[in-house]
Amino acid sequence: MDCSQFDEQVVRLEELKDTADEFIRVRLAAIEPLDLKVFDFDHDLTFMVLFMNAEQQVYARYGGRCEQGPDARQSLEGLRSTMKSVLVECKSDSPRFAPKQPGKPFLIREVAPPRGLGRCIHCHQAKEVVYNDLDRKGKWNTELAFRYPLPENVGLKLDVDRSHIVTKVAADSPAETAGIEAGDRLLNVNQVPIHSEADVRFALDRAPKRGSIDVTWQRDGRQRSAKLTLADRWKRTDISWRPSLQNFVATCRIYGKDLKEGERDELGLTKTQLAFRQKASVPAVAKKAGIREGDVILGFDDNELDMSAYDFLLHVRSNYLKGETVKVNVIRNGRKLRLTMKLD
Repeated sequence: MDCSQFDEQVVRLEELKDTADEFIRVRLAAIEPLDLKVFDFDHDLTFMVLFMNAEQQVYARYGGRCEQGPDARQSLEGLRSTMKSVLVECKSDSPRFAPKQPGKPFLIREVAPPRGLGRCIHCHQAKEVVYNDLDRKGKWNTELAFRYPLPENVGLKLDVDRSHIVTKVAADSPAETAGIEAGDRLLNVNQVPIHSEADVRFALDRAPKRGSIDVTWQRDGRQRSAKLTLADRWKRTDISWRPSLQNFVATCRIYGKDLKEGERDELGLTKTQLAFRQKASVPAVAKKAGIREGDVILGFDDNELDMSAYDFLLHVRSNYLKGETVKVNVIRNGRKLRLTMKLD
């Protein structure tokens, strides 16, 4: 459990004492001596629980956060529900465990930390250390940024208080295509037993960037199975809130005033779609791409976005990384252009 910044969580856990007393509880305040192949979870967090046996096999995980804040995806009732589910699992004749990465142990203390961190590294700093080390060695790639995807990325919305229960399935999503419905209880995703949303995110983190994974769920006492089909870029989600990625988040180098209604009508644009006129000052990276003062910017890669120029700045920070190449959609003198720009 990582409570290094939120000791009040320990006090609140007393409300769960009746269930928690079924477990031997250990608080971990530092991660340097631990094998990250065992303690594998989303380290951009405020709170995380791993349910393990004496052989360091992991039954389940609970915790995690997202761009909505530290408590948007967890609750005391959610933790209680997960504990009860894990107790049933560990008392079964054939308990299931989450897969573990093969190979020798990986210790964070063996990685040189960034300047200023020293040798004392907390859980929430672990990925920052690893990512910066990979970047120094030239081994960083953009796929590493989109870790622990949300269930919503495959069309699933889960109950906060019973986070192995589906509350909503998005239309035309991989989950809907697989046949999952609201009210279903998830049992396995990508060979990972599901007791919480953190388990789902761990399972999706192990999934390929395209292809399919197995999913099993229960409905009306009956077990059902199918595959989730994953398209390109399915792992993409907002990463601007993640401390470990602040050095890799892209900055939008183009900006200007939103077009007025009359200007939009002349160009055949809708009232709400992104369309702004590039201001006089054109940064070097945009100028190198061929963008000029007065160009009408419609966004990247032919994606029509309903947002303002200011919202587009936030959109780029949330969805793109430094070093990625995009096609900037431009209207110049009535002519549509696609200009190649490398983000920095």
